Amino acid sequence: MRSPYVHLIWIAVAAGAVFFTNLGAARLWDEDETLHATCAREMYARGDWIMPTYNGDLFPDKPPLMYWLMMGGYRLFGVNEFAARLPAALLGIGAALVTYYLGRRMFSPTVGLWAGLAMAANLLFTVSARAATVDSALVFLTATAMLLFYLALMRQPEDDARPLSWPLMAAAYAVLGVAVLAKGPVGIGLPVIVWTLLLQIEGASRGGLRAVPEGHKLVRPFVHTTRFFTRCFAPANVARAVYRLRPLTALVAVAVVAAPWYVLVGLRTGGAWVWEFLGYHNLQRALEPFEGHSGPFFYYIPAILIGFFPWSVFLGPTLADSLRRLRDDDEDHALRRPIRFVLCWAGVFVLIWSFPQTKLPSYVLTVFPALAVLTGCFVERWTAEPARFSRWCARHAGLTFIVVGVGMIAVLPVLAAYFLPGEGLLGLVGLPLVVGGAAVLVAGERLRVQRAMQCVAVSSVAFLVAIFGFAALRVDRHQNAAPMLAAVESAGYRPHDVVAYRFLRPSFVFYAGRPIPRVVDPESLDRQLQAAGPRIVLTTGRDAAELDTRYPGRFEVLSRQPMFLRRREVVLLAPTTAAGMAAGDRRISTRPGIPDRTSPRR
Repeated sequence: MRSPYVHLIWIAVAAGAVFFTNLGAARLWDEDETLHATCAREMYARGDWIMPTYNGDLFPDKPPLMYWLMMGGYRLFGVNEFAARLPAALLGIGAALVTYYLGRRMFSPTVGLWAGLAMAANLLFTVSARAATVDSALVFLTATAMLLFYLALMRQPEDDARPLSWPLMAAAYAVLGVAVLAKGPVGIGLPVIVWTLLLQIEGASRGGLRAVPEGHKLVRPFVHTTRFFTRCFAPANVARAVYRLRPLTALVAVAVVAAPWYVLVGLRTGGAWVWEFLGYHNLQRALEPFEGHSGPFFYYIPAILIGFFPWSVFLGPTLADSLRRLRDDDEDHALRRPIRFVLCWAGVFVLIWSFPQTKLPSYVLTVFPALAVLTGCFVERWTAEPARFSRWCARHAGLTFIVVGVGMIAVLPVLAAYFLPGEGLLGLVGLPLVVGGAAVLVAGERLRVQRAMQCVAVSSVAFLVAIFGFAALRVDRHQNAAPMLAAVESAGYRPHDVVAYRFLRPSFVFYAGRPIPRVVDPESLDRQLQAAGPRIVLTTGRDAAELDTRYPGRFEVLSRQPMFLRRREVVLLAPTTAAGMAAGDRRISTRPGIPDRTSPRR
């Protein structure tokens, strides 16, 4: 058995390569990254740790935990992309290491190793761990609370109905209190539902079920299931499960950790922030789709298959093997409890997130540690007993890698020609999958499953590094905000001279370094243009043509670029020389190479 430190090093190296390669090289992406990074920057500039704002207005989208962490990054490294993303990357590594400990404590060090590697190198979690958003923090906190709960659970046998260990449960609830500061009520609500259900199941199983009479053989499974669910959800059993979870400890721990900030922000805003966050961003999002983010009830099934890739190629046999072990009478009884726990975790989270009308792939990220542990269980069994499983597992994994890799090599250059001209090399990111898939096929046919899984791990890391360390940088060259604002400064204007007309992306606000007023009607634009000094108008190509008709001869095009990933244009309109003089443009720039704005511009 290898030392756990060796496993931790392997996981940290893999996660570090995936999460930190060129972490700050690409500019921040619209919408979420620039929204949250701008909010943190505005709080940092004011020295305000209480009230989140974006573009000068109240921002009730998320609680402050991630903003606080970004503010720490800004303090250490300045306001830049690396500082904004650093907390998410560190928490991503933390989530992979906690997943290792989950697998290790539930099953074995080998399960923990494969679980940690699966957590460190899948597509959707890598996106969150490299983004200035709250998702990796929530995953880390959820996984940590689940680990603490499991440690408390394992201190008592299944037939023990006493409350769980107070120190461990107090620590778990304190972690969930931090999760409430990261995401709101869902930070504590979903884990507690899982814990309650698990204790209800154990309570219903305590003492066994009455035997079904022989005359009921044909309906025996139905009778057993009905009796089990009746006992599981019996009021006395539910009350016993809640009692074991120490609800008073939960209230005190969460109140001590999270309530002070919610009280302060409520007082500062007259209750507006709390009301909008709970009513609009939680309740209303559940009742109706927001911003086009909707989907069918089974939305998260394909989201997991795509998001957990490359490791999702094993989810089918993983779930089948887990259910088989749960039903198998010959299986070690001690292993049923952790398998039941992880299946409850995954099932409850996916089911509950399927009901709200607003759906986003990132909502289901908190399931990934559970899926990683289950995958680690399957891989350990497969590598230990290759003959027990069909060669189809390796063939399926290898062929899937090859098909996806070849598809990317063929399709990405075509899409790039349409949306990102000149970026045909993006298809190269599929090469690690093709090479890795071929190696998996060869090793699998020889029943060298350990070698096949090593190839899966290495190709997964290489694939994700290729996407985020190489392809993302080439895509980033087509973003608009930073180069267009640089054009504003090179022409002798300043970011606070910009006014947005019917178009404003958060990236423009972040890279401007200050709020940008946004207007949506000509009358409001008139008032902005009548303010002291010249105004640069940020708008789209279509609205620029409308302004040319409304203000003939007043503007000239300062910069025009294709809108990022859209078949539209972004335009900056600057006052013509005569219009600028009429507006009282008497400023003289001290920047080298910037012409005197009081003289005609050539």
